[in-house]
Amino acid sequence: MMNTYKLLPHAKTLAYALFGITLLHGANSYAAVSQSPLSLTVGVPPNLIFTLDDSGSMREAFTPESIDGDRDTRKTRSSSYNSMYYDPAVTYKIPKRFDANGVESGAYTTSFTNAYYNGFRQAGTVDLSSRYAASWWYNPLVNQSTSFTGTDAEYNNRQFADNPLSDFRVVTTLSLSGSNATNISIAGLTVRVQRSSGGTGCSATYDNTAVSCSRSGTTYTVSLAQTFVPAYYYRFNTNLSGCTGSTVAARQANDACYELTYVTNTSGVGGTDERQNFAIWYSFYRNRALATMSSARLAFSELSPSIRFTWQSLNACTTLNGTSSGCGGDNRFREFQPAQRGRFFSWLDSTPFFSGTPLREALGRAGEFLKTDTAWHKTPNGTGNTTANTYACRPSYHVLMTDGIWNGNNGSPGSDFRHDNRNFKLPDGTDYPGNLRPYADTTSNTLADLAMHYWATDLRPTLDNKLTPYTPFKSGNSTQDYWNPRNDPANWQHMVNFTMGLGLTRSLTATGIQWQGSTFASASDGNGFANLQNSINWPAASDNNANNVYDLWHTAINSRGEFFSVDSPDAMVQAFSDILSRIADRTSTAARPAINSGQVADDTVTSVSYQSSYSSDDNWSGDLKRLDKTWSNTAQAYVTTERWSASRQVPAWDQRNILMAGGSAASNMQAFNATNAASVSYANTTLTTYLNRNPETGSTDSRAASRIDYLRGSRAGEGSTFRTRSSLLGDFYSSSPAVVSRARYIPSVANRLEGNTAYSDFVTSIASRPGRIYIGGNDGMLHGFDTANGAERFAFIPSAVFPKLNKLTGNNYGHEFYVDGSPVVGDIYDGETGQWRTILVGTLKAGGKSIFALDVTTPGSEKLLWQFDENSITAAERVKMGYSFSEPTIARLHTGKWAVVFGNGYEAAGNSNGKAALFILDAMRGTLVRSLEVQGTDGVANGLSTPRLADINGDGVADYAYAGDLQGNLWRFDLLRSVASRDETAPFRVTNNVAASEFRVGYSGRPLFTATASDSTPADQRQAITSAPSLLRHPTGTGHLVVFGTGRFYDTGDKEGDKSMAQTVYGIWDKQTTAEAGTNATVTRSTLQQQTLTTGLTGTDGTTSRAVRTISDNRVRWQAGTNANETAQNGWYLNLLKSDGEMVVERMLQLGNTLFFQSLVPNSDPCGDGASNWTYAINPFTGGKTAHNAFDYITADNVGASGISQPGEGGLTTGSNNDGSGGPPKFELCTGQICVEIHPDPASIGRQSWRRVDETEQE
Repeated sequence: MMNTYKLLPHAKTLAYALFGITLLHGANSYAAVSQSPLSLTVGVPPNLIFTLDDSGSMREAFTPESIDGDRDTRKTRSSSYNSMYYDPAVTYKIPKRFDANGVESGAYTTSFTNAYYNGFRQAGTVDLSSRYAASWWYNPLVNQSTSFTGTDAEYNNRQFADNPLSDFRVVTTLSLSGSNATNISIAGLTVRVQRSSGGTGCSATYDNTAVSCSRSGTTYTVSLAQTFVPAYYYRFNTNLSGCTGSTVAARQANDACYELTYVTNTSGVGGTDERQNFAIWYSFYRNRALATMSSARLAFSELSPSIRFTWQSLNACTTLNGTSSGCGGDNRFREFQPAQRGRFFSWLDSTPFFSGTPLREALGRAGEFLKTDTAWHKTPNGTGNTTANTYACRPSYHVLMTDGIWNGNNGSPGSDFRHDNRNFKLPDGTDYPGNLRPYADTTSNTLADLAMHYWATDLRPTLDNKLTPYTPFKSGNSTQDYWNPRNDPANWQHMVNFTMGLGLTRSLTATGIQWQGSTFASASDGNGFANLQNSINWPAASDNNANNVYDLWHTAINSRGEFFSVDSPDAMVQAFSDILSRIADRTSTAARPAINSGQVADDTVTSVSYQSSYSSDDNWSGDLKRLDKTWSNTAQAYVTTERWSASRQVPAWDQRNILMAGGSAASNMQAFNATNAASVSYANTTLTTYLNRNPETGSTDSRAASRIDYLRGSRAGEGSTFRTRSSLLGDFYSSSPAVVSRARYIPSVANRLEGNTAYSDFVTSIASRPGRIYIGGNDGMLHGFDTANGAERFAFIPSAVFPKLNKLTGNNYGHEFYVDGSPVVGDIYDGETGQWRTILVGTLKAGGKSIFALDVTTPGSEKLLWQFDENSITAAERVKMGYSFSEPTIARLHTGKWAVVFGNGYEAAGNSNGKAALFILDAMRGTLVRSLEVQGTDGVANGLSTPRLADINGDGVADYAYAGDLQGNLWRFDLLRSVASRDETAPFRVTNNVAASEFRVGYSGRPLFTATASDSTPADQRQAITSAPSLLRHPTGTGHLVVFGTGRFYDTGDKEGDKSMAQTVYGIWDKQTTAEAGTNATVTRSTLQQQTLTTGLTGTDGTTSRAVRTISDNRVRWQAGTNANETAQNGWYLNLLKSDGEMVVERMLQLGNTLFFQSLVPNSDPCGDGASNWTYAINPFTGGKTAHNAFDYITADNVGASGISQPGEGGLTTGSNNDGSGGPPKFELCTGQICVEIHPDPASIGRQSWRRVDETEQE
C-alpha cells in the first residue's frame, strides 16, 4: 500500500515543510518481507482438463503422415526429414518416476546395450549396439517383436522399417534346380525363393515382402537389407556428392544428402559419447505415443497440487469425472495431489492407442463438464462444499493434444449452439457480429465452432461473473483490445483451449496463411496470422479433411487460447511446458490492470497534479501522468485532462541518463554501462558478477552486458533470452512522486533560523529552475522526469539493489520490490560551505535495507551525497538497518546541523533481540550522528517505524520525535540538551551547540505506551505500530495527543490479517512536553476512554449509496471527577473490526479539527481485491464522532457517517477545489483517483488547512 501525500495549495511555514507532520496539533512474529504486493487478489487454482489423442496413428514413429511411403530410405532415419527420429543435437531427458500413489520413487533407467522397448514398462530390452531395428510403428502396451512378423492386423508388416538398401545390402548367390520354393538363410534371415524351371525369372520374399532376386541359368542371386544392425542415424549434409535441389525442402527429400553415422562413444556433438542419449530416445521418445507420454510426464510432474484436474482420451476414456476402466479406473475431478497424480500417470502408461480421431466429441465433453456442480465445488468430489465457497473467479482451461485430422460426431451442445459465423450477445452484453475476423469462418459444426460456444457461453450462470480479464495487449482503444484474440476479456465462466498438433506443420501451407511458428506470428508480408485477421478466410473444415489442421489453430483463437504445432519430441516437451506456463501466467496472483498508486500536487500550479500507477497484468509496468484540472463553465464541473504520460516517451535505451555510484567527485556517479559495472560493487561483489547470473538457474552465463542493455531499455532478446516488457518503466507501487521546483520554505523564517540571508539568495537563484518530479520504481531506479513534458531526464540505481537486478531480466520474473519508497525532498543549509541545497532522500521499503540521498539543487547536475545500508553499522551489538519501510524526515537539529531522521526498519540482522533504533544521519554526508536504541522484549523480532518529529515553539528546529515499533511500543525521543546542562529559561530556543550525545530515549528508556489488544500486556496480544503517529496540542493546553493506529501489512504472513485480536486507533496523552526529564508512568490501556463502531449500515448522499459506519461520542475525562470512580483518563481508543482483521498501516491526515485515517481490511475472498479500505473522520481529541458531518453520507436514522467504504489504493490524499463562485473551497479525499467530497470542521478550517502547534501559536 502507498504512503502518499498531496500538499494543499496554502502557504507553508518552515516547520510545516521541514517535517511534513503535525507539529503538535501483531507484533510478535518474525518478519518475512513479501516481494509481491499483498493488496493484490490471490485468485484460486484453475480447472484443468487434459485430452489425449489415443488414435492408432499415435503408434507411428514418423511425422508427418505423408512420409509413410519412404520408410526404407535414408532420410527417414534423420531428424531433418522425419522429425520423430533421433536428433543428436537434442539432449533427451528421462521423466520422473512415480508410484501408483503419486510418490516419486526411484528413477526410470535404460542403457545402450539393454534398452527398454518402453521405458515406462521397464520390460523387454534390446542391445542397440548390435540388434537395432528402426521402428516404424509401435504399440507401447506390448514388447517390441524381434522378428518382422507384425502382431497388429491394422499395422501388419509395418512394425519395423527396412534399413536403406544402399547402405545395408546383403547379397548371396546360390545354385538351384527345379521350380519348387525353397527357404534359404541370408545373414541369419530366412528368405523364401521361388525357383523357375523355365525362362529367366525368379522371386523371393522375406516376411511376406518381396526382395530382390535375379537368375542366370541355375544360378540365383538374392539381395536384401540387413535387419538388425548397430544403432545409427543419418546426418543431413548438403556438401555430399549428388545432393541437389533448388530448395532446402527439395534437398531434404534427396537421399543423396544424407551420410550414415553409427552411434558410438565418439559420434556425438563435438566427439562426445551419445550412446546413452540414443538409448533414452529409443526407450522414451521414438514414436508419437512414447514422446507424448514422456512430454506429458515432464510437464505434469511439475504441476501445482492445488490445480483441479481430470483427463480423457478420444476413444478409450470418454467420461470425465468417472470410474471407467478406460480412464484408469478413476479420473474423478480432484486437486492434483499425489494420489491424483499417481492415477493420471498410471492411466497414461496403460493407454491403448487405436481407432479414429473424434476431437469434436472430446471438446464437447470438456465444455459440458464445466457446466456441472462438481467443476466449481471448492473441494470437487470431496466434502465441505457450500455456495459460499463456490468461487466465481475460477478460470477453466482445456489442453487438447492430437496428431491427426478430426472425424466422427460433431459434439454439438444443443439448440443454442453459438457458431462463430452467427450473431449473438455475449454474457457481458457485448454484441458478437458473425462476420468478425479472425473468428468467423464459412462453415459450421467445426471444432472452432465448439470452442467459440464454450468461450461465449456463461458455463455457470448461477455464479457472479468475477473472472479477471486477461488483457496484456493494450492499444489504447478498448474495443480493439476486447476483440484482440491475444487477450481474453471474458469475466464470465468459460473454457479456454490450448491445442497441440503433432506432426501437422507441413499441412499448414495454404496460400497466404502458412504457419509462421506461433499462434499470432506473421511474416513481413502478412503471411500467417495477419492475413487471417485482415483478408483471408479460414480453410473450410469437414470430416477427415486436411483443412482440419487449420481448425486446431482456429479453435485456440476462438477461445482466446494458443495453438502449438510441433513435429519432434523436444518440441513437444517445450510445448507442454509452455502451455502450463501460459496457464500459470494467466492465473497468477498479480493479474490486475492499471491501478492508481499515488498522487501529488505540483508545488507551483494548484491546478496540476501527478498520478502514478502500476499494472500487474501488463508485465508489471508503471506510468506517471500529469493531470491538469480546469473549470468548465459548460459542464459546471472540473475537467481533468492528461497533459503527458511518461511511459510513452522514454528515451532510446542508449540515450538514457541512467547513473549509479562511482565516477567523478563532481557527482559521485557514473553511467550505468558494461564498462563501469566492473568497477562498482556492493557487499564486496561487482555489479558485473551479479548481472552475469542467470536468474532462473543461478548459474553464471556471462550476459552482464546484454542485461545492462536490457535494463537500460534495449528490446534485444525480449521474449527469448529475456522477459518481455509492455513498458520500459517498472511498476510504481508504494512510491509517491515528489516535485522539485520552487523553494520549500518561507524565506524570512529560514533566514532567521540560520542567522543570515542565504536562503533569500537561494530562493532567487532557483526561481527559474526547471521542474522535476522524482519517483522510485520497481525497475531498480529512482526516476526524474521533466514536469513540463514528462521526459525522463535522470535515473539512479542504488547500490543495494545490485544483487537482484538480474531478476528483472528473467522470463519467469514474478515480482520484486526495488526502489519502492517515496522520495522525500527538502532544502537544507550546509554550514561547511555556507550554501543552501535541495536534497532528496530515497528509501527502498521492501526493496532492500538501504537509504540514500541526492543533491537535486540543479536539474541535470544531480549528485550522489551518500548511501547508508545494513553494512554501515558494523558493531555486532548495535542495531542494524533493516528494510527501509520508515519514511525519513529532513530536519534541523539543536546541534546546528541538518539531519535525516528515520526508524531502522524491519527484519534487520539480529532483530530478534527485541531492539530497535531511531537513526539520525548528517543530511549532507550520511554519517551516523546518533543511534537511539530502544529495548523491547528480548527474543521477539522488532524494528522502528516512521517517526513523527515535533517542533514545540515553531522555530523550525526539531525538539522531539515519536515512533512506534513492531512490538507495539510507542516511544518518545528527546532531541534536546540534557536536563543537567539545559538553560531552563529557554529550553527550546534555537541553539547550534547541543551535542548529539545528549539526545536520548524519553522517559528514561521506557515506552510512553504499549499497544495491546487487552488491558494486560501478554506478548501474543501486542499490536504492531507500522505507520507514523499524528501529533496535536492537547485540548487542556498541557502536553500533546499522540494519535496512531496499529496493524502490519508487509510480511508474507500478513496477507489475511490477524483475526485473533482487534487492532486499534489510539489517542495517548503525553503530559510532559516542556523539556522536563519525563518521569510520569507509562500510560496503560485501562486508563483510556473507549469509543465504539457501529457497522452494517448504509448511507446515502441523495444520489448514491454505500456502506458506512458510525462512531460513538463518549466524553474523555481529562481531569478526575468528584466521585472516587471518576479517575482522570490518559486518552482514548477505538477498536477496529476484529472479525475483518481491520488495521491501520497508512499515515493520518489532519484537516482543521478533523482527523482522517484509512483502515485496511485484508480480504479472505480470493475472488475479491486482496484488501479493501475504510475512510474515517474522527474528532482527534476524543476519538469519537465529529461535531459536524465530515461526509455527505447519512444513515436511515439521519446520523452522519463517521466511516465510509472507499475502494482504491494509494493511501489518503487530499486537495481543494475552488470553482470561482466566491464560496468556500471544496475539499476531497482520494485513494488513487477515487475521490469523495469531505467537509472539515468549519470552525477551524478558515485559519489553516493543516493545524500544527507552531502554526496555532503564530495565529
